[in-house]
Amino acid sequence: MEDPFAPLAEAYEAWYETPLGAYVIGEEERALRALLPPGESLLEVGAGTGWWLRRLPYPRRVGLEASPAMLRVGRARTPEAEWVLGRAEALPFPEGSFDVVLLFTVLEFVEDVERALEEARRVLRPGGALVVGVLEALSPWAALYRRLSERGVPPWAQARFLAREDLQALLGPPVAEGEAVFLAPEAHPPFPEADRAGRRAGNRPALYLGRW
Repeated sequence: MEDPFAPLAEAYEAWYETPLGAYVIGEEERALRALLPPGESLLEVGAGTGWWLRRLPYPRRVGLEASPAMLRVGRARTPEAEWVLGRAEALPFPEGSFDVVLLFTVLEFVEDVERALEEARRVLRPGGALVVGVLEALSPWAALYRRLSERGVPPWAQARFLAREDLQALLGPPVAEGEAVFLAPEAHPPFPEADRAGRRAGNRPALYLGRW
């Protein structure tokens, strides 16, 4: 099966160094950290190049990644984490292996969303936390990504988008919620002001997070 992330892996984090990208990822990190519970072990499903694994304060961090190209970059940039090649729908771990399982904007690219969520819950220890972030389907950012999908731009050609209601239909009501990035993709500085304006206008956030 073709790896849609292969041409993107080396430069995947470059956007975070742009002014808009730095603002967006900063807001997403703030929202994510507010939802993550304490624990000894974290599994990130779809860990990409290890951006979050380098930043999250868990003694044991494991990254599962389906893209061989992203995995190679992740191992090089985040050697402190354990790395495993695998799919979200078939996690190669025993039941009850982790305190926290994180799926951050990865459900957009799995083949079977329900199976991926079932597997994430299976490998959680009793009382553990499942944290899921999705690119909100009704946001201006998802509209941009759909346009890129129509043009066949990787990796968006293979993407699907979920709204918070879709996640809650699959998982039930979350224990806690978070959201980030209300500004539009074409916003100009100052970004905090643009973000507040997007919120006032009723935009859905680019990122929706829930903890179950």
